[in-house]
Amino acid sequence: MAKPRRHNQPWTKEEIALLRAHYRKGTLHRIIAAELKRTLVAIESKAVELGISGKRKKK
Repeated sequence: MAKPRRHNQPWTKEEIALLRAHYRKGTLHRIIAAELKRTLVAIESKAVELGISGKRKKK
């Protein structure tokens, strides 16, 4: 499996803003990962780091 393009790259302010917006909407992790070209683990880890992991809307 090929690595996502953003592998091992720092998060930009824009990516963080998009992650926060997607969490507010309750977007699935795999969709966020595809849009940001990051792994599922990277998405989940950053959400925990930002303190937003428990704040997802349930669909």
